[in-house]
Amino acid sequence: MKVVSLRKMKAGLFAACLVALLVLMGGVYVLRGTEQPGAKADRSNAMQVVKTLPAEQPAAALASDFFTEYRLERDRIRSERSDLLREILQNSKTDESRQKAQDAVLKMVLEKQRESEMENLIKARGFADALVLMRDNSVSAIVKTQSLTREDVLQVAEVISRVSGFRQEDITISAKP
Repeated sequence: MKVVSLRKMKAGLFAACLVALLVLMGGVYVLRGTEQPGAKADRSNAMQVVKTLPAEQPAAALASDFFTEYRLERDRIRSERSDLLREILQNSKTDESRQKAQDAVLKMVLEKQRESEMENLIKARGFADALVLMRDNSVSAIVKTQSLTREDVLQVAEVISRVSGFRQEDITISAKP
């Protein structure tokens, strides 16, 4: 039996917290209505999943953990953001700030519903599991499979495009065993 290093666990936890903080900070910028001058959307594939598998654990168990952990983290971040928005709604002094917070809440709820719908439709196509993350200008999907054929990618992209309204050029699809 192999013992997982505390340092590795801390590094993973630190990375997850950093991602959560960045997402939360992005939500605050949206709520304030401020944009950084000259800022451009990052069109790179920022989500790259690479994990070496220890010999003792089967690949299926780790992949299942990845999908479950990702969903839990996504829900935790949304909950924190929801709490922040609720606080803004309660303490806002102007109708404009209250309306921005209400719009952000509605957008978050709609994103959650669409992500869930896309994940379920992808699974209905025969894949074991799927994660979908909607952003302002793009959508990323991670499909639980060893590899994706061109037809698989087209099927998944069509589902995402239909539900999200994004063009297929704005959709990134990755495979995760």
